[in-house]
Amino acid sequence: MEPVTLNDLQVRHFRDMGYLRLPNVLDGAACRRLTAFVTAQHQAAGGGKLYGLLGRDPAVIGHLIRHPRLVGPLTSLLGPNVVYVTNRHNHATLNPPGQTENRLHRDILQWTRGLLTVVVYLEDAVVGGGATHIVPGSHYLPGMGVPQPGGGGTWMDEHDRYAGFDAQALPVPATAGDALIFDGLVFHTAGPNTGRGTRASLTLGYRAADELDRRRAPSDQVLVAGEFSYRGNN
Repeated sequence: MEPVTLNDLQVRHFRDMGYLRLPNVLDGAACRRLTAFVTAQHQAAGGGKLYGLLGRDPAVIGHLIRHPRLVGPLTSLLGPNVVYVTNRHNHATLNPPGQTENRLHRDILQWTRGLLTVVVYLEDAVVGGGATHIVPGSHYLPGMGVPQPGGGGTWMDEHDRYAGFDAQALPVPATAGDALIFDGLVFHTAGPNTGRGTRASLTLGYRAADELDRRRAPSDQVLVAGEFSYRGNN
């Protein structure tokens, strides 16, 4: 399968709005296989997010993180050298019926870090049925730091400066097999699931390979496109 790249309009939308929906990344058979995998893992773990996703099935998840319909668009945004990170995201979620979480947050603290979050939907995520909510353009908002102990991202409701801005969040409906790419600084949340079905999804994290990192194969990164290329001027 040939990689699918983004056109100029799609890249511009991502740069300006901070997110982009990719339709039909996975077919129905792949979604069913991965949903069965997530459901079984979820039951074995007793619920909650399933972290360490790649390590749970290196063959299946390793194929997914290198999927041409994901990696192609990522190279359009990040350049030719792309890594999958294992120390942020790398988890699966099975949002049950009645899930009402709606807490906007960022996945990283500062723009210099860089992270693209990719949510791959294994089941439909409609409005009221677990659709991700995004605040378009919020990757341009100033950073506020982290008041929560050991926190990684930023929770909007913990900063007075963001008070009331949650009203700008919009749902981004998706069908099974779609993927949603967004800047790690975009405020987002899993929307409430008031329906009768689950909303299974995988959350993956990517960034450009660091040209100033001399390590050829960092332990918390998996090269999915291009190469590790050191460009420092020591």
